[in-house]
Amino acid sequence: METRTITSEQIVAHKPYYRLNVPSAGNLHPLEIYVQIRNIAGLLSGIYHLDVLTQELVLITEIGAAGIEPYLGLDHRFSGCLVMLSIVPFRSSWKYGLRAWRYLYLDLGHQIGTLSSSVRHFGHKLTKMFTQDTDALNRVMGIGEDERIVAVYGVGERSTRLVKRLEEPLMSVQPTDYTIRDALLLYNIKEVALYCEIPNSTHWDDFVALNCARRSARGFYTAAMSDTEILELMGVKAPASLEIVSILLQAHTMHSGVYRNGECTVSGNFNSEIVHLLLDQRFIAGANMVLLIYSENFSAPSHIEAGMYAQELYLACEHLGVGCSGIGAFYDNEAVLWSDNPLLYAVAIGGKS
Repeated sequence: METRTITSEQIVAHKPYYRLNVPSAGNLHPLEIYVQIRNIAGLLSGIYHLDVLTQELVLITEIGAAGIEPYLGLDHRFSGCLVMLSIVPFRSSWKYGLRAWRYLYLDLGHQIGTLSSSVRHFGHKLTKMFTQDTDALNRVMGIGEDERIVAVYGVGERSTRLVKRLEEPLMSVQPTDYTIRDALLLYNIKEVALYCEIPNSTHWDDFVALNCARRSARGFYTAAMSDTEILELMGVKAPASLEIVSILLQAHTMHSGVYRNGECTVSGNFNSEIVHLLLDQRFIAGANMVLLIYSENFSAPSHIEAGMYAQELYLACEHLGVGCSGIGAFYDNEAVLWSDNPLLYAVAIGGKS
């Protein structure tokens, strides 16, 4: 349950307002998690849906000799968990239109990063799962065109027992009360292959506490962050597909300017440029630095990996006691000041007030 859990609840406009352990653009959370469980003591073997609101695994169907393994290229039963992550495009697109495509995959990256950290914390490891026929996996899971399975991981091991193909589709449940289908957005999502890469996540002894405390900062106290912490966070390893440009806005002894690989390449005060780039959100002016995440490939996998990297930054920041805020809203054309590659994501970091 540490993978996806409610960590804060308050009343806004007379309605419950929930925050989760993973960030999401607009707090819209367009993700769902399904799990096939087999041969785990105390749990009925079956396919479940994770209900984050009640923090329960809801049984959809029991399984025996048949399962989803053949849809993932497996001939034998997988003992443990097969974790399926899906996206519901309309939960984001009603607000962000076609730009929701970016946020869906950034959110997915955050969730995969958290899954990896959680599994590692409890002494297990993720196993890659892949299929060339995602449509068939969606059909047997009872998922229609308003939802899409986009990543699958195993936690466990393959057994010696053969498995049969689950033939009858599971019951279909509409993921939203109503929907407006954007044909272009749905087409682009359907063209993306199932993601299966495993993050190189850090092992945090205090992961459970960090996971519950994670929150996007909306204000910073510059003096509370040390230069040592700045350098440590600049050193958080990013996936090879990404280019990280650190804009240091304020520090104690370090020069303000543009940093690459922990070294200042251009000195200067870029506070006004960064604030403007990120849609003139004034709270960013109080950050110590902003990490800009670029990639040569403007693709779904690069956005997922940007989300994974940002999730590592969130945990590192919580561990150090500093604030962090992922920002996916910016002027695309203004970002070329620091790289020839397209900007995917930005992360503002600063001392906690």
